[in-house]
Amino acid sequence: MGTFFLKPFAGQKIQRAVYEKSDQLYRIQFNELTYNPFTGKARITDVKLQADTARRRQLGKEAPDLIFEGNMPEISVQGFQLFSWLWGKKLSVEAIVLNQFDLRLTQFPNTKPDEPEVQKTPYEMLNKQFEHVKIGRIQGNNWTVKQVDRRTKKVRTLSVQKLSWKVDDLLIDEKGHLDTTRLWYAKAIEVNLDSLVLPNQDLSASVQVKKIQLSTANKRLQIEGLGSIPSYPRMEYVRRTGNTSYTKAVVNHIELAGLDLSKYWLQKKVKVEVVTVEGGLVNAFEVRSRSSKMDGPRKPFPHQLYQQLPFQLDIDSVKVRQVDIVYDELNPKTNQTGNVNFRRIKGVIVSLSNDSLRKTNVCKADFQASFMGVSSLQTHFTFDMRSPRGQYTCAAELATLDLRVLKSTFKPLALMDIETGIVDRFQFRFSGDQVKTSGSGTLLYHDLKIKILKPDEKKGFKIRDLFTFAANKVLMYESNPMPKKEVRQGKISYERIPGESFFGILWRSIRSCLSDSALKT
Repeated sequence: MGTFFLKPFAGQKIQRAVYEKSDQLYRIQFNELTYNPFTGKARITDVKLQADTARRRQLGKEAPDLIFEGNMPEISVQGFQLFSWLWGKKLSVEAIVLNQFDLRLTQFPNTKPDEPEVQKTPYEMLNKQFEHVKIGRIQGNNWTVKQVDRRTKKVRTLSVQKLSWKVDDLLIDEKGHLDTTRLWYAKAIEVNLDSLVLPNQDLSASVQVKKIQLSTANKRLQIEGLGSIPSYPRMEYVRRTGNTSYTKAVVNHIELAGLDLSKYWLQKKVKVEVVTVEGGLVNAFEVRSRSSKMDGPRKPFPHQLYQQLPFQLDIDSVKVRQVDIVYDELNPKTNQTGNVNFRRIKGVIVSLSNDSLRKTNVCKADFQASFMGVSSLQTHFTFDMRSPRGQYTCAAELATLDLRVLKSTFKPLALMDIETGIVDRFQFRFSGDQVKTSGSGTLLYHDLKIKILKPDEKKGFKIRDLFTFAANKVLMYESNPMPKKEVRQGKISYERIPGESFFGILWRSIRSCLSDSALKT
């Protein structure tokens, strides 16, 4: 009772307004438009928004670079005070619900000349139509979003599944931006999604997320199943991309507590008190190649990538628990892979920021791990967050280790088998940047005996008896210190080649210290 079917009148007006306001680029269609002025309930069904691609070409440089299209079964509105809008320019609505929106976005190259962007508040953008906007709740349920990026030669597609969101108590007026109890004019914002896939520019890898939950009221963001996933198996990835390194990383759970987004809108600043990272695996793989040119471009380190974020991100601390790192390296001479691993990593990172005006530019990280699953490793890093060269330091101490656990590492990579050997303690410290590392370490060990190998088609490896004898008796120290001798220090010196990952540089720098400690000069 009291419901008016408005499509023949208001419907045509809405369609004409969309068509004319978009410079004839967009058309909107819907099946049914009803409104009950006594209850304030309104309903629009089978909504379709379409873009005219031919018209976009006609607009030339005036065409927008982002096009929206989509279908929605229903838009429902509650408590809509029509007459307050018509006579008082005040938009007041209790609730707007947008169900099952299938949204499609297409991003084209920017054809407009770069002009200084004028920042306007939402009120400044709307005050010609509305003096006051108050909406109790805006809610989107079970959306699907697909964005096609055509700005590069390879077309990228971003995919979001099962997106739901809610905005509570939205108030836009002349003084709304001064209300510190609101974020983006709302008392609370919630976002939930069940799947996100974001490919990189060359489609060689993608960022994938299983689940995201955001609550601005609780200042909390939770992410489940965050991964950086290459598009191909590792050897195929190396062949297709021309890179010598491959990294796959998956984190089971990430939680951001004390998340402050209040300054993002106008200042592009985000503040986080604590980030918790729990459970995960980083698998880094490289193909050994010293034939690469030494003067080529080098991939930025993780802290250099952090500096390049398009917004300021300040994190007081990051707590890491139960993360594993596995580093694999393929030796083309043996066509076999050796690895080292760090299990059950836990630790804390403090003062992680890309704010150029921050008092301290040093980020510190302390970690504990189980090296090869058997020996305790304590590691301390510092990262210069303002260094264009990616400067950092690394210091560590390794407890007692039976070197025979490294058989699977040294056989394929160094053509060496460890027969006996015990590390009593290993301490090292070095500094580095995106080009080289330098430092020193002390490896205390005893009873070291090795076998020198060569590849063998039938057996895999064959012992080189003469070289083995020479290595153990002439070229290598059996212990450090030797009887009645001083403790020897090993030198760390390594020059990075283009394409090497951060993990690869760390391992090879440490390996240079091991060699310098054990070999006679």
